[in-house]
Amino acid sequence: MAKRAGTRKSRKQHSTLAAAMKLRSKLVEWRRHFHQYPEPSMQEHETAAYVVEQLRELGLEEIKTGVGETGVTCMVRGAKSRKTVALRADMDALEIVEENEVEYASRKPGLMHACGHDGHTACLLGVGAILASMGNQLPGNVKLIFQPGEEGSGGALKMIQDGCLRSPKVSAIAGLHVDTDTDSGSIAIPRGYVCAQTDDIDMTVHGRSGHAAAPDKGVDAIAVASQALIAVQQFIARHTSSTDRKLVTFGTIAGGTRRNIVADSVHLQGTIRSLEPRGRKAVLKFLQQDLRKLVGAMGGRLTVRMIEGYPPLVNDDAVTDMVEIAAVAIVGKDAVVPGNGPGLGGEDFAYFSTAGKIPAAMVHLGIRDEKKGFTSPGHSTTFDFEDTKVLPIGAALLAEAAVRMLRG
Repeated sequence: MAKRAGTRKSRKQHSTLAAAMKLRSKLVEWRRHFHQYPEPSMQEHETAAYVVEQLRELGLEEIKTGVGETGVTCMVRGAKSRKTVALRADMDALEIVEENEVEYASRKPGLMHACGHDGHTACLLGVGAILASMGNQLPGNVKLIFQPGEEGSGGALKMIQDGCLRSPKVSAIAGLHVDTDTDSGSIAIPRGYVCAQTDDIDMTVHGRSGHAAAPDKGVDAIAVASQALIAVQQFIARHTSSTDRKLVTFGTIAGGTRRNIVADSVHLQGTIRSLEPRGRKAVLKFLQQDLRKLVGAMGGRLTVRMIEGYPPLVNDDAVTDMVEIAAVAIVGKDAVVPGNGPGLGGEDFAYFSTAGKIPAAMVHLGIRDEKKGFTSPGHSTTFDFEDTKVLPIGAALLAEAAVRMLRG
C-alpha cells in the first residue's frame, strides 16, 4: 500500500510540472512582454491591464482591479472548501537604463525590470492556468495577488489595507523571488529571518558660516558631519552586540556653497538595516539622542528625521515546510538547497505576516548560470536570466505549493 501511494504521489507531482512545461512558450511570452514595457512603482497601469487581459483569456473571471491603487487579485476556486490560500507576485520595475542587447529589451527609456518582477508576474499567470485546469481537483481556493510598488512604495501594505486578504479570508500566503546566487533550476529554501527591517534616515548638521581663513569664528558643519559619520560606525562596531545583524549606510552627503566659506549645514541621507529588534533599538537611540550630544559638543546642532520602512521578513515554519515539499516534488531533492542566510535587503512581502497577520513564506528561485553568462546581480543594467528554463519551474513550484498549503 505504501509503495502504491508513493507512486500516485510521484505521478501527481510530475503532472504539475508537466502542465507548467506545456505553458513554457506562453510563460516566456508573458515575461518578455512585461520586460519590454516596464512601469515604476505604483504606476503599473499597463502592466495591470495586461495581467487582467491574460487572466480573462485563461477563463478566470473573479478579478478585482485597483486593489491598493494598481494591484490586481484573482480568485481560483476549486472543490467546495472554506480554506483559501494566496500567492503573490510583484509587478513594478526600476529606474535603470538597460544595457542588455536582446530583442525583448526595455522599450521605455530609463526603466527596466532589473529585479525579476517580470518573471514573478509571468509565473503567477502560469499558476492561474495550472490551477484553473484542475477544476474540482483543486482542494480549496487560491487567491492570486499581483502586487504593485514593492521597490520602496510598500504596495503590499496598500493591498492589505484595501482588503486583499479578505472576502474570503486568506489563511496563508507564499511567494518566490529569483535569486542570482542560486544555480539556475535550483530552489533555495530560507528559514527564519530572510530580509531586514529597512528604515530611512535624513540628518542635518547645523553649523555657523564664516570665512575659511578664520574657521574658529564659525562652526564648520562639514568637519562636524565627518566626525558624526565616524561616530556612527564606531558606535555600531564597539557599542552594540556583535551578534546583532545591522548596519547604517549614508548614500548622499551635501553641504557648503563655495571653497572659501565655512559650511553652515550639511545634509545626509542614509538607510538603516537590521534583523534583531535589539540592534535596531540601540542604533535608533544613538542616532536620535546620543549623536545630538556629540554634535553639540563640537558647537553644532543636529536634526534627525526617521522614516520607518519595511518590517523584517521572517518565514513561517509551517508554510516553508509546505513549499519545500513542493520544491522537492518539482525539481528533486538534490536541486533543493538551504537559503543563503538572511540578507540586509528589504522586502515588503513581510507586511503579509505583520500587518496581514497570516503565516507567510518566500522562497528563492535560482537563476545563476555562469556558462550562459547570467551572472549579473539584481538592480544592475545587465540583469537577465534564462526564462525558458526558469519560468516553468517557478510556475510549477507555486502551483504545487498552493495545493500543499490547502491540504496542510
